[in-house]
Amino acid sequence: MEILIFGGTRFMGRHLSRALLAAGHGVTIANRGTREPVPGVRHIVCDRNDPRALDPLIALPFDHIVDFSAYDSRWVEQAGAAFKGRIKRYIFISSGAVYLRSERFPVQEHFPLGAQGAHPEYSQQKIRSEGLLVDFSRNGYFETVSCRLPYVLGSEDYEDREAFVLSRLLAGRPIVVPDHGNAMHSFVFAGDVATAIHKLLTAGAHVSGQAFNIAYPETSTTMGFILACAEVCGKTPRLYPLNLEAAGLATERFDLKDLLFPFPQSNGQLDTTKLTKYVGFTPSNSLFDMIQEFYAWWLKRGDTAPRVYPRETQALQALGL
Repeated sequence: MEILIFGGTRFMGRHLSRALLAAGHGVTIANRGTREPVPGVRHIVCDRNDPRALDPLIALPFDHIVDFSAYDSRWVEQAGAAFKGRIKRYIFISSGAVYLRSERFPVQEHFPLGAQGAHPEYSQQKIRSEGLLVDFSRNGYFETVSCRLPYVLGSEDYEDREAFVLSRLLAGRPIVVPDHGNAMHSFVFAGDVATAIHKLLTAGAHVSGQAFNIAYPETSTTMGFILACAEVCGKTPRLYPLNLEAAGLATERFDLKDLLFPFPQSNGQLDTTKLTKYVGFTPSNSLFDMIQEFYAWWLKRGDTAPRVYPRETQALQALGL
């Protein structure tokens, strides 16, 4: 198969590129060209803000598309028009953030969607993109699949998530635990995402028009994440619980560029039964496995110093530290 990946030179895209190459597929990556792709893939510079950006790709013989980079739903619209009748299947990387806040868990694919919570604009764009893809599928443009992901962990993670906690553990620094660390989070290993996408690319037509949660079946609390990191690196955490509202630090928004902790204090647990039923795959790497794999890669890089964030500094000051 010949597969076009939009995005693909960071984190999950690199895991997927390697998996597809290992399976014998041809891989082309289209992005702005700001980072080196995985060796062995073809690379085409493509800025999707340019309305003519897809023109050089249209005549190339792709079987499938995997879209990591469409944060703007207009890019999905453009892709639909450009590749109508030219490819078999379009896989869109969506997010568990598309779901309305739920009082029932685990969250299944038929649960209500809605833009709210920490990233409403991001959620709205993902929801609209998913709707466009369903229309493309119904109208015979090509087959479509949406993959709803939780927090993705593993080597090459460029967000300060595993590294946030691990760096503080290695440095012996305090770790602020928001609201007693009781919020539940779903996780998945980037390598398991790559395997699931490959399964969806090679599955029959029964997956077309569907959305699938891709997550490790077990959830973990904020405290559970900290303790898993501590077990991986063999350090005892210095934990300081903080009531965010009492400290004046509660916020509906979540900013990865100004962290107090690397996950928002909202509950999430994605159900993976549908993925298993349709393609026979369930992610198998536990939270410990994900962190351990990241930790080995991260240590080799050598940059283990904790990043500094004003919001965390405020929290430490509120605790008198």
